[in-house]
Amino acid sequence: MVPASWLTALLFILFVAPGLLFDLLSERRRVGANESTFREISRVVLASVAFSGTSLATLAAFRQTLAPRWLTDPAALLRDGPRYAAANYQVLAWTLALGVALSLFLAVASHLLLARRDGGAPIRQRSAWTRVFKADRPTGTFPYARIRLEDDSVYAGKVQDYTPDLELADREIVLCPPFLKSKTGSNPLSDMPSYVERVIIRGSSIRAMTVIYWPEQSPPPP
Repeated sequence: MVPASWLTALLFILFVAPGLLFDLLSERRRVGANESTFREISRVVLASVAFSGTSLATLAAFRQTLAPRWLTDPAALLRDGPRYAAANYQVLAWTLALGVALSLFLAVASHLLLARRDGGAPIRQRSAWTRVFKADRPTGTFPYARIRLEDDSVYAGKVQDYTPDLELADREIVLCPPFLKSKTGSNPLSDMPSYVERVIIRGSSIRAMTVIYWPEQSPPPP
């Protein structure tokens, strides 16, 4: 029973693989939205049925037309089951690998066709902080942020680290010297005490943020 159980699990994984791949690729074409687990699973299952079913049907039609010896005979497999599999395991393994490869190819090809139809511009699931602090930063510069909080206090400094999370409530940003400044109320920005090494700001407490890219060897920003 154990080999049969492992084989069943393996076949199930290979069957749903193209649906999972297509669903992952689809995140580059459309903006993700909150949805139920049932809806997610249903989408993966439907895609898997479409791609794996098309792959198996293509291989079956190819074998029926040309009858190559290196493809599994589906009628014999259904009739004799384990006995046919044991006697023809190499042919079965090759047919299975070919079917999975074809189904994955169909998933990727469908994604590319849909992406071309939608303009071809990939959508990246990443926060604006990742883009501003990392992706758009010119070489030889560092991001310098001026952050106004909900209580109207302001902090400014070199961005040492940040949490690249899509949920704002889960993000944090870390400012560090040598250009660390702060102000409260209507007071101007002033240098923070030298013993302050880091300032950690929670994303949900930020009202607004301005960022400049300052050259590494230049004097401190104003």
